[in-house]
Amino acid sequence: MEEMVETNSGNYERERVPENERKHWLSISMVWIAIGIDLSGMFMGISLSQGMEFWTAIYAVIIGSVILGLMAIGTSYVGVKAGLSTGMISRMSFGKKGVLVMGAIMGISSLGWFGVQIGFFAENIGSAINQLTGINFPAWLLSLIGGSLMMLSAFWGYQAIEKLCTYSVPLLAALIILATVMSLNRNGVEGLSAAPQGTSISFGLAISLVIGVYVVGVVMTPDVARWAKNPKHAMIAGFVGFTIGNSFMIIVSLILVKVMNTADLTAVFFALGLGIPSLLVLTLAQWTTNTNNLYSASLDFSIVFKKVNPKVITFICGVLGILMAMFGIYGMFENFLSIVTVLVSPIAGIYVMDYFFYKEKYETSYEEKLPDYYPISIISWVVGSLVAFMTSQPPAGFGLFTLTNVSALDGIIVAAACYLILTKLTKGRK
Repeated sequence: MEEMVETNSGNYERERVPENERKHWLSISMVWIAIGIDLSGMFMGISLSQGMEFWTAIYAVIIGSVILGLMAIGTSYVGVKAGLSTGMISRMSFGKKGVLVMGAIMGISSLGWFGVQIGFFAENIGSAINQLTGINFPAWLLSLIGGSLMMLSAFWGYQAIEKLCTYSVPLLAALIILATVMSLNRNGVEGLSAAPQGTSISFGLAISLVIGVYVVGVVMTPDVARWAKNPKHAMIAGFVGFTIGNSFMIIVSLILVKVMNTADLTAVFFALGLGIPSLLVLTLAQWTTNTNNLYSASLDFSIVFKKVNPKVITFICGVLGILMAMFGIYGMFENFLSIVTVLVSPIAGIYVMDYFFYKEKYETSYEEKLPDYYPISIISWVVGSLVAFMTSQPPAGFGLFTLTNVSALDGIIVAAACYLILTKLTKGRK
């Protein structure tokens, strides 16, 4: 087995999570729900409210979120049975050297989005503070403060993330529900029946958009699911966390936009006299979500840089993400990150199929017998990525045809099918 640094950090970046440190499904669910409550969901709700009738949009959100929850059941099962991070599971699926490429791709994706979300946070929190106080705080300062908070919790690992999410979810939910109830009391429900005022969005496309908001999170599910007590706890947490976590903010956003007849939700909070609570919502929502991006990035790069202490990796990744946001260059990476995301998605289809064909690898000390590469996994990943690129709209892809209308989901399905076919044709690996 290749030499890896043993950290004893309690985060088990390169080892299985011990049985005596596993968590209840409710605790795991809180993490997923907290990750799902973010600004991306808010803006998705705004888009749907402007392009669809209210109840049609609600049905699309529910269906899309349930599909995500069902997908999370499969990836959560693999994560808890293996007890390993997504990067380590990919090591089992792709081999000791094959995983270096996969770990780097997943790490770059998570780190890139960490930097982008810090910049996103600084812009929105800066606007809210300006509306509340009239003071213009520089974006670089807000990026430094917000990014440092996110890095601090990620540095201390899953235990810190769990506590942050456990305490923040009830508070976030209470504040957001309060704003919703106040808006309904103030303006009534008549606005819910208002006709959409933007570009029309079809029902199928809406479901696809809802899935697309959180589908890459399904790929990274083992990073959190490995902490569950048993498969039952992991699968319940995955389904509940992704279904509620993905739908909650979108549905609330839909209601507020329709009732208050504005797409500026920050202004909604201020109009309701909830200016200070809005700052808390923006801060906690991005903190809980973006901490997980850095956490996953550090786990993935720990597989690539096997001799570097994971704490050092987390610190370096955190500093890089903060610098991206402070210097305002994060916006340049969004198209690049969309391309990288397409490359990440097929990995989930492969490791799920690989687990069900060769689960003995994941449940025993098989690491010592791992070859450098598993050709079937690599070929399946290439095929899945190519199809995902062909179904992605520019600039992330070529937009040649459509399958599910979610390119990341296309990549997962095609990679899994390719793996299944090749494994049957070759009657298992040589």
